[in-house]
Amino acid sequence: MTSPSPASAATVRNVLTLLASRDAQLVAGAEGLERRVTWALRMRARLPAFESIRGGELALLSLTQLRRLDETLPHLLQTLHREGIAAVAVAAPSIEALGSEAEAVANRLHLPLIYLPASAPLEEIVREVITFVASFRSEIERRATEVAHQLMQLSVQGVGIQGLCEHLARVTGKWVVVQDADYAPRWQVAPPSALPEGMLPSHLPSLLDDDLLRQEGLARVVVPILIRHEIVGYLSLIGREQTFDYQERLLLGQVSPILALEFVRERERSEVESRYQLEAFLDVVQGNYQQPEEMQARARLLGHDLTPPQVVVVFELSPQHATPPTGTIIAGWSRRVREELLRSWPMAWVVTEQQRVTALLPLGDLRTGSGDARSDHELEQALFSRLERVHNRILQSTNFLKGETAAASGGTRSVARGESDPLYSVGIGRIAQQIQGIGQSMREAQQALEIGRRLFGEGRLHSFARLGIYRLLFHLYGHEELTAFYRETLGPLLEHDSRGGELIETLECFFRCNGNLSEAARAMHMHRNSLLYRLERIEELLGQSLEDSELRLSLQIALKIRYMLQDR
Repeated sequence: MTSPSPASAATVRNVLTLLASRDAQLVAGAEGLERRVTWALRMRARLPAFESIRGGELALLSLTQLRRLDETLPHLLQTLHREGIAAVAVAAPSIEALGSEAEAVANRLHLPLIYLPASAPLEEIVREVITFVASFRSEIERRATEVAHQLMQLSVQGVGIQGLCEHLARVTGKWVVVQDADYAPRWQVAPPSALPEGMLPSHLPSLLDDDLLRQEGLARVVVPILIRHEIVGYLSLIGREQTFDYQERLLLGQVSPILALEFVRERERSEVESRYQLEAFLDVVQGNYQQPEEMQARARLLGHDLTPPQVVVVFELSPQHATPPTGTIIAGWSRRVREELLRSWPMAWVVTEQQRVTALLPLGDLRTGSGDARSDHELEQALFSRLERVHNRILQSTNFLKGETAAASGGTRSVARGESDPLYSVGIGRIAQQIQGIGQSMREAQQALEIGRRLFGEGRLHSFARLGIYRLLFHLYGHEELTAFYRETLGPLLEHDSRGGELIETLECFFRCNGNLSEAARAMHMHRNSLLYRLERIEELLGQSLEDSELRLSLQIALKIRYMLQDR
């Protein structure tokens, strides 16, 4: 059975084949025969016996010379293993001369121990091995250049990033993953299914954390994808650790610029498509069209059906979030919102900006519940409940992003408070039964966002249909008539409470309990008679009975105004 990746660096096994003409024999450490050999070194006549060890070398020495240095072979094997030596070849009178202890150490360390006859010309062997290793490296570079050329040809043919990843997975026998600048996976391609069973898993962990990959026996090599010094993504190869070598790193360096070109093309293509989508979307929500049928046909060409009832929803980050730098948690917020909306409404028309996401949601699948047509109120309730679930998933996905970011930075990156918790609000318009009503739904979503933020704060869903009388009061905000009505209606109670009373709170609770005295007394944790006394005091200060329906209406409106005027 062939290896999933072509031989791209000399192994100890390859070198041992080369040395067969020198009567070399493997004595111990057979489990290390697949170690990569990068160079060859001969032991010096003085200590330190070897210098400039970088790892991966074949160390050659004679037993006689080793004894002159007053060094033992078992101890030297342990030292060289710690330095990363790939294998050790010893010239000796016989295999037995190497000693059983040295064999035991080599087997325990999985360090190949090779016997050479005492007469073996070590200096010549060093040159042979270096030449042999260099020829392998040349082959690596040739192979990497060939693969890069193939990928460039495929890019010219227009196969796109997906096609390039598929070809790269075939020639390397490894998983290929392309992430965007926020470390979110965009493309994942598995190697061919013809690989030996168990060579690679059929699925990768959802979080590409190096520790999790190691638990699966996997390793990753990753390089950034750059466009004019800006990181636009990351390219990774994922495979068994022992199958990685110089070729993968060299190949990724050559492939990354090709993918950068694809990112540029995709960005330009996306910008053109987004411009057409945005223009059409704005025409729909602003009513910039002559004939509804023409607008519906135009939307249909862009993949959107406007015949079912629609509702406009606006997600917007809090103004406290300045324009975030690329790569932060908030920078990926609009993409997360889009993904979650499309998950619940696959046919939604979503337009994203950095601080804002506007969506036109078709409600065809919500119109029926339990087989019966839903009323407008039931439809609005179902819509609100689904958007609440979308909102919760967006918050959960923020935690996922934090994990991805920390993993990609080696777990050392700390996430600031404002960055880890994107604060945003949602405005929901009323349902438009026909395309002509979509513009009104858009205006209502914007008003709901503005009014809801002012009255109830950030981080909430604000439905225009649920704002009630606040829709009217909000547009009077700042007018003298509004403040005058508030003062005239509640003035005596406000003056009383300024000296330490609680009549306003009592009145609010009384109305909240729909005039039920027992329920209001329980809610305020007071005796019913005490509540009656307070209500009598309110009537005394106002000079009117609370049984008067006109007074009740005025008081309730004044309490709403009071809530609106409070700083929030």
